[in-house]
Amino acid sequence: MNLFKNLSIGKKLLIILLLISILPLFITTYGFYSLGKVKLTEQTIHVLKVQTENVAASLNNFIDYKFKHLYKIVDMPQLIHILTLKNIKEQPHIIRQTASSLRAKLRITPDFLSFCLMDTEGNVVLGTCNKTDANFGTRPTFRKALEGGKYVSPPSLDKGKPSIFFSIPIKHTDNIIGVLVAQCSAEEFWELIETENGRVGVGNAVILSNSDGVRIAHSTTRDLIFKSWIPLKPEVKEQILQEKRYGSNIKEIASTDRPEVMDAVTRALPPHYFQHGLVIGKGTYHSVIKTMNNGWRIIATIPEATFLEPVHTSIFYISIISGIIVCVVIVASIVIGRLSTNRIHTFASVSKEIARGNLAKRVPFVNGDEIGQLGKTFNIMTASIERKIEQLRYLNDVAVEIHSHIELEHLLQDLVNISRRIVNAEMGSLVLLDEQGENIKYFKVSATNQFGSFQIQDQPKGKGLLGAVIKKGRVIRLDNITEDSRSIGLPPNHPPIRTLLGVPLITNSGTISGGLLLANKANDERFTLEDEEVLLTITYQASVAIENARLYGHVQQLAITDGLTGLLNYKEFHRRLDENIEGSKRYHYKISLLMIDIDHFKQFNDTYGHQVGDFVLETIATIIQSQTRTVDVCARYGGEEFAVIVRDDDTFNSLILAERIRSAVYAYPIKHNGIRSQLSVSIGIASFPKDADNAEDLIKRADEALYMAKETGRNSLCCYKPAQPD
Repeated sequence: MNLFKNLSIGKKLLIILLLISILPLFITTYGFYSLGKVKLTEQTIHVLKVQTENVAASLNNFIDYKFKHLYKIVDMPQLIHILTLKNIKEQPHIIRQTASSLRAKLRITPDFLSFCLMDTEGNVVLGTCNKTDANFGTRPTFRKALEGGKYVSPPSLDKGKPSIFFSIPIKHTDNIIGVLVAQCSAEEFWELIETENGRVGVGNAVILSNSDGVRIAHSTTRDLIFKSWIPLKPEVKEQILQEKRYGSNIKEIASTDRPEVMDAVTRALPPHYFQHGLVIGKGTYHSVIKTMNNGWRIIATIPEATFLEPVHTSIFYISIISGIIVCVVIVASIVIGRLSTNRIHTFASVSKEIARGNLAKRVPFVNGDEIGQLGKTFNIMTASIERKIEQLRYLNDVAVEIHSHIELEHLLQDLVNISRRIVNAEMGSLVLLDEQGENIKYFKVSATNQFGSFQIQDQPKGKGLLGAVIKKGRVIRLDNITEDSRSIGLPPNHPPIRTLLGVPLITNSGTISGGLLLANKANDERFTLEDEEVLLTITYQASVAIENARLYGHVQQLAITDGLTGLLNYKEFHRRLDENIEGSKRYHYKISLLMIDIDHFKQFNDTYGHQVGDFVLETIATIIQSQTRTVDVCARYGGEEFAVIVRDDDTFNSLILAERIRSAVYAYPIKHNGIRSQLSVSIGIASFPKDADNAEDLIKRADEALYMAKETGRNSLCCYKPAQPD
């Protein structure tokens, strides 16, 4: 590697160009060879399969033809007569006559060499040859026919003569009374196989193997007949020799060393196709096996070199072309290296300037050849880096600005406005879910001036594309929202949306708190990956700022809320009362103050304990809140005393509200520790500006009214009435 670094640019360019030119050629050649090998192998397998089927058809025709003639001979009544005689030695003339008839048939139609008639004990009753000591009774030829079926033996060697034996049972009154065995020359059988030699290419051969792994025919050489693919197991060899399966002349089964073929032919279900080596040739052979009905295995094989010859020839020519290309590349690299060195030095100089921070520096050549295009791309990259740095600076300023907000709603509106301006979008919206992450709590919209004072009429439900962002946390960037299956359309009178970019707001704990969506990038452009990254950066900062604002709001809420009842506390009550009185003075509306006290609460608290007392306070606060409106102000004034500020135009309405509160409390069963208690409240009412002209006096008037309600028997309400002069 260090040696390569120290080479000149011209030499490096030469090495690179050589690699660039040779490597694709190598890959192409390898791919061509692999693909060609696969295709030619498939074609060869098909051809070999057809060859095995043709050989099987020829052998079946040969065998059927022999059996057809043999069945004609079985129909001779003399054969049945001979086999049914009780004492055949007393009628030798019948034997001679029948033998003469059989020899005559052999002379007329020489399909067979001899016939042998055997009884069910395996004894030769009649034969056309002079010697009938072949001992067929121990061979499968006799046993298989005696079982009721016709049988053709594999080629065998008896008395130096290769033969094939055909046997069929002889029946009388549906009983097998003997077996007729016909001898046929194996030469005819072997010649049938030898005609297939080289039929589909050089080295092509057809081999017939028995299921025990012994070759019984070979299209290339007869020297391998009666030899097994590998040495047979001793017990298998002993059984073959004992039953003289391949004739009396075969005293030993020789073998070769082809275990992969032996494994294939001796399986109960041989493989359809396999690769192996052969004694008759070198290299890899590809073979197809077909199993005949009698268990013989027909192997059609061909050397790989034969059917891959077209591929090898093509690779030879490709190699010549590769050499020519290498020479051309060497010359071209030398020329290009010399022409490009000066501009490469210019590149290096400009790069150093940019590295020092001078991002305004640009490459002077941007047109022409590839180096010119590289210069143009380099300048674009430099400009992009410059924009990115400016963008990061702006984002940093944005982060400072959003983290300075502590009021949540203002923060959300600023966030959507800033995001829309940075990404240069026409519209934007920010959605914030509630603390449980289920419903939309805040929905802020920002749009350019062309949309005027556009407002969303109804808060969205969080479905469709919006739901994909705020519920599933998906980032979406669409060039045409109408083509997205998640789009559910827009509300009535909503400005059209073409392009959309949306990212979720995710808290530090990993939960989705909302989403930020921008629509319609300016100048009909599309949102880019860079826009997406910018928006993700903003949402990351925004999530932290929103969380801080929420925490601040929560702390503020705790500061103005009573810890037990959840109502406003004493301090916040006075602030709200002052605020309502100022509003009443300015806008000329009336307010009423309800002072509510729980009757006999001290006695109840002393009797049942402070825990039950706290439960009662919480319950009464809940009842009061349930009867008031959202514009009314409910507060815990102190101890068992509550206050409600009612904005109203008529004291009568305040009376109605007070009566609702009183009756609701009285009707509510207070259940505690298995006890059911009934409580009541007394309520005093005073109005501004009717009964007082400031907050302090209004509280005093309401307290006086409350005192009057208690004096009149409790569980009642009373409006302030000024004292009458004596």
